[in-house]
Amino acid sequence: MPGESPKAGKSELFARLAEGLAAGITVVTPNRRLARALKAEFDRFQIAKGLAVWEDADILPLESFVERLYEDSLYADPSAGQPQLLSHAQEQALWESVIGKSTLLATSETAAECAKAWKLAQQWRIAGFLGSEKFLLNDDIRTFARWSAEYVQRCAKENWIDHARLPDRKQGLFEKKPKLLVAYGFDVVAPQTKEFLKGFEVAVSKKEITKAKLQKTLFPSARHELEAAAKWARAQVEKGARRVGLVVPQLAQRRREVLRVFARAGVPVDVSLGEPLASYPVVDFALSLIGFSIEEKPFEETSKLIRSPFLGGAETEFAARARLDARLRRKLGAQVSLAKLIGEVEVCPVLRIHLEKIFEIRKKAENKSQSPFAWAQAFTAILEAAGFPGERGLDSNEYQARVKLNDVLGEFSRLGVVTSRLSPQEALKQLRYLCASALFQPEATEAPVQALGILESAGLEFDALWVSGLTEEAWPLAARPNPFLPVVAQKEAGIPQASAEASLAHDRRITEGWAGAAKEVVFSSYEKEEDRELLPSPLIAAV
Repeated sequence: MPGESPKAGKSELFARLAEGLAAGITVVTPNRRLARALKAEFDRFQIAKGLAVWEDADILPLESFVERLYEDSLYADPSAGQPQLLSHAQEQALWESVIGKSTLLATSETAAECAKAWKLAQQWRIAGFLGSEKFLLNDDIRTFARWSAEYVQRCAKENWIDHARLPDRKQGLFEKKPKLLVAYGFDVVAPQTKEFLKGFEVAVSKKEITKAKLQKTLFPSARHELEAAAKWARAQVEKGARRVGLVVPQLAQRRREVLRVFARAGVPVDVSLGEPLASYPVVDFALSLIGFSIEEKPFEETSKLIRSPFLGGAETEFAARARLDARLRRKLGAQVSLAKLIGEVEVCPVLRIHLEKIFEIRKKAENKSQSPFAWAQAFTAILEAAGFPGERGLDSNEYQARVKLNDVLGEFSRLGVVTSRLSPQEALKQLRYLCASALFQPEATEAPVQALGILESAGLEFDALWVSGLTEEAWPLAARPNPFLPVVAQKEAGIPQASAEASLAHDRRITEGWAGAAKEVVFSSYEKEEDRELLPSPLIAAV
């Protein structure tokens, strides 16, 4: 944060927030999880004072705060000519449109990487390097420079603005601002953020450092380490700890293992990273059914659809559909079309009615390009015609996943802003990508143990904390400069991931933050991964 910003301790911050909205204080954090944690801590602060009700604290991530200022400016003066803010899905679709068929790479994944590079270039003020020939040192950078120029032209022509450049939008954003903006938990602050905050009266607040009891331990393998962490977490909860943290490198890959090990230990755990929405059974069924209305499916996938509890009449015709599946297994070939299946399901009249309704809806758009809005309507109609989500009541997780699917369909329908018409296959591909890229985690009762990835844990506070997997290979993180941006520009800007030196300094600060994040902190590593011998990270050598 800028050096001249006044400092505010957390106790003082909560006392000011307790004055309510009239105090005009807004707190911004670098990410959503830290905002939620700080808001929950403020609520506990109010409860400890014996209060039953209080005004909600205005605490939110910085990006959400910028969006709110933009929306306020739209309502304040609709005639001001503010550019239209693209949603993240619309930005992705625009990048895909710009990239088109000019690459042999997967377009959706390449577009997502372009969006990351573009945001990084804006945050660290290195977009200008893309216009200088001496910095366009390889094909990736030259290609991205060409794509980004076209991207900017499209936005200018249509009067669009993206999230990456919204903080630089001066007009209207500072007309309705809080009396005091408190920046909480920021470590590395990009130049764009510093310039944005100059438009406000800003105070800086960080977590209070706890004098911790530190311990370092070593295990034979990652599995032994995780099992020991689960037993330790259970002991902490039994002693009365309400906020126990577990940091797991590569949490996305080990998510299910963490859930399984902690379930065996009898410890409720909240894993911070969600799973792709497409992986939830109710959403997987919906996507598979929509896909079946458009293209042939392998028999195994068709069989799964017939037997799904999310298809109308599943309870009523359960036994009949099981017998039908066995018969079709002997009769049908490797690939099955919707029309072919309809002709074979006479013994299941409810199933046949649903399939015929789907066929009629799909027939109206046979091989026809339509707007994303029209496709969203068609996909919704197909699900309704199928009796989705079935006869039995959904459990909480299934219900929340279905609601999230409806949100994604809404996002999909708004792609028409940047994409005029899509073929059936293009529409299906877009919907699948949106569901696969949307990380989703059902809301549940707050668990006493939180499992977090390395970077997510920065800035959080706990009653007890275990940081696992601190091998020399995992920590500090290796330098990973963005391949679409000039490496020299990234290093000069001071981007933490751009060089080994900057990454080491950043990770050392995170390690120091862990050491002061709880009264009891355990650092652990393991000796072997398959046949490789591993040493503990040098960043915990002094513990």
